[in-house]
Order: sequence, then structure tokens, then C-alpha cells
Amino acid sequence: MPLVQRVVAPNPGPYTGPGTNTWIVDAGPVAVVIDPGPDDDQHLTAIDKRLGSTTVGVVLVTHSHPDHLPLAERFAQRHHAAVRRYPELGDGDIVRVGNLNVTALYTPGHSADHLSFWLAGDRAVFTGDLVLGRGSSMVTYPEGDVAAYLRSLERLAAMEPRILFPGHWDPVTDAMAKLEEYRAHRLEREAQVLAEVGRDPGTAMELTRRVYGPDLGDELLAAAEMTLRAHLKKLVDDGLVKVRDVKGEEVFERPV
Repeated sequence: MPLVQRVVAPNPGPYTGPGTNTWIVDAGPVAVVIDPGPDDDQHLTAIDKRLGSTTVGVVLVTHSHPDHLPLAERFAQRHHAAVRRYPELGDGDIVRVGNLNVTALYTPGHSADHLSFWLAGDRAVFTGDLVLGRGSSMVTYPEGDVAAYLRSLERLAAMEPRILFPGHWDPVTDAMAKLEEYRAHRLEREAQVLAEVGRDPGTAMELTRRVYGPDLGDELLAAAEMTLRAHLKKLVDDGLVKVRDVKGEEVFERPV
């Protein structure tokens, strides 16, 4: 396993945990930098300090969310390196840098442009926000896609990874258990949404309050509603829920 170092961006919060992980992977004479993170001078300085005199061979980005992408171009220009991300990098493309071959895996669901990065010889995956080190990842409507998210989890599980390096929180050494935990959580949430719609039709916000409970703050409630809407879209697509207009509002109910 190559040396993998982490620099945590100073952007802690309810969606980012302690902050975004920037990963520095030793590739022999050079380094691979994954997810430079938010455009923050303090973070840029911290990455440079950790790199020391090591040359940056390539900058990889898992997805374009504002806590992962913005620093990439400035950091890459500073180090005379290329930025590689979707859609330039497609599923199965191999980035050869130093003594490493890094395979890009298209793993949409959390976002439409999400890549994970696979080190086959070490069975290690840099998962971005597909899988976090703690808690669950958002699958937010309209960009998030629950069906695609589940397929991405199943794809990683089929590869039998040994370790996951997530976009937030700590590395996961029991990779298969974590992937199954994420899959089970998402299916459990789907079942909760379907049960609530079956009990009583409702708008997305009404269903969110019933599924998630009354204790969420406004910021987390907004994110929960977007994730619940993504679940509702999948259930509508699957024919298990239908939507009708009631006085200009979408109301979700079970088909007759």
C-alpha cells in the first residue's frame, strides 16, 4: 500500500463533518493529490506544507461540489500539474502517474458527475462522498439519484475493496461492512418513505417531517427534504408511488 496522507480542510459543518479530506498518495517520485477542496488559502498552505518538496504528478477530483473542487485549478497551476475529473475521465480510464495506476470508476448517485478512484493492487478506493467515514451521505434531489447510488454501492461491493478513503471523516478499514451498512440504510429509508406514503398521502415536506422526526434544524431539514425527494422520484419511477397536483402542490400517494 502506498503512503496515503490526509489534510483536512478548515470547513467543518453539518454536511462536511470535521472538513473535506484532501488525500496525498505517494506514487514514487511524485504524488497524486485527490480533492484539493474549497478555495481556501489556509488549506492551500497546509497541503503545500505536507507535500514539502514532492512533485505533484496529477490532481484528481471526485466531483464538483463546492467543498471538493474549487481549489483544484489554483493548486494545479501552482504545481504545474493537470486536473483530471469527470467527464474528461470516464469509467474505467486509468491514470498512470509515477509508479501507480489509478482507475477512475463512474459512481453517480450522490452527484451526477461522481468518480471514485481505485487502486486495484491494494484494493483501496477513494470514495469521495459516495461513502463517508461516519454517518450517511446525502442523495439530494434533483441531482442525486437513489437508484444510481445503490448501483454504485453494489458495484464497489462487487470489487471487494479492503479499505476506503472517504471525502469526510476517517478511513474505513472494514470496507465491505461499511458498503453493506450504506446499502441497508438507503433501502431502510426507502421502506420508511413508502410506508409513510401508504399511511397517509403528503407533500414532500410533510413526509420529510414524518420520516425524519421533529428535531431537525432548518438547515438539516432542507437537506433531508431533498434526499427524501430523491427517494420519492425512485418510488414514482418504480410505480410504487404516484404524484398528483393538489392546489398547486405535489402530493404523493400510493397507486390505487
